[in-house]
Amino acid sequence: MRPDTHEIFSPQQDLRPGNQYLTEVTDGDGDYCVMLCTFPGGVVVPLHSHADRETFYVLSGSPDFFRADHWETLNPGDVIDAQDGIRHAWRNSSGSAASMLCVTTMRMARFLCDVAVDDGSADPRAGAQRFLKLVQEHGYWLASPEQNAAIGLDINWGDDGKLGSG
Repeated sequence: MRPDTHEIFSPQQDLRPGNQYLTEVTDGDGDYCVMLCTFPGGVVVPLHSHADRETFYVLSGSPDFFRADHWETLNPGDVIDAQDGIRHAWRNSSGSAASMLCVTTMRMARFLCDVAVDDGSADPRAGAQRFLKLVQEHGYWLASPEQNAAIGLDINWGDDGKLGSG
């Protein structure tokens, strides 16, 4: 990952998605944010939902996107528009990194900045608790380990299965 990319907290302690902010993250809720998102090979983003709209344009790789009730494999040039609180997840089943442009709300950009990981030395259990607190504060929904397993994702937050909000 590029040095100016922020790694996002993940249940996979050694494998995390990253965001490079291409526009300034501001306090204005009427603004939007553009990010370059990088998904290393093997990374997953668990099943979740939020009211904040996200539009993704795939630049490279072939990430898989789960929308509502099925997985789709995307390719460069594909566009995904996640809106209206749809439940969604990501995985990169390939051995190569995937990258996408993402346009989203400033509220979502601030959340993603808040859940960025400063370094790898943090206690994973404390990191999971911090992440859950931020998810709840923002009013976002996060699937339980069982709900993730039902769509083919093995999620272990290292918290005895208590992280997902069901």
